[in-house]
Amino acid sequence: MGNMRGMALLSVLIALAAFGTILSAAVPVVRGLYAQAAVEYEAVQLVGELRRIQAVSRMTAMPLSLFEGQIAWKRVPLLRIHPNGYTVSHPYNGIVYAHAPLPLVCFEQETKKNMPIVFDRNGGVGEESHNMTIRVYAVGCEDAALRVVIDGAARIRLERRR
Repeated sequence: MGNMRGMALLSVLIALAAFGTILSAAVPVVRGLYAQAAVEYEAVQLVGELRRIQAVSRMTAMPLSLFEGQIAWKRVPLLRIHPNGYTVSHPYNGIVYAHAPLPLVCFEQETKKNMPIVFDRNGGVGEESHNMTIRVYAVGCEDAALRVVIDGAARIRLERRR
């Protein structure tokens, strides 16, 4: 009877070893799939947010005039890229919205670093920010990075480089 208990324990250990081997092969594949999906999701979210800010700028970027034609200020929404997300702010309200990305996803502004993204009242790119590229990537899976490109004509597109 004691001999059978040893066989049961041995078969459980063999099953756990086989399960561990299969799991160790599957984890990198699953992590790569997660990274690709998370980067795609965050890049599409960023494109949507940029297009929303562009549409809002068409309505609010006109400078307010005071008495005798003096210009008070522009009501232009700004988007600032940070490694751990991005913030949308207005000059007079401060930060309105802060976006925190999914785990392992980071943002990097490749061109015009530390410059806010601003659109003018026609939806065009402001003087301060034109021809920008923002890289969205997952830590450990940089080869699956996507780029959000804003060109001089204020077209916002998602670019995949392989």
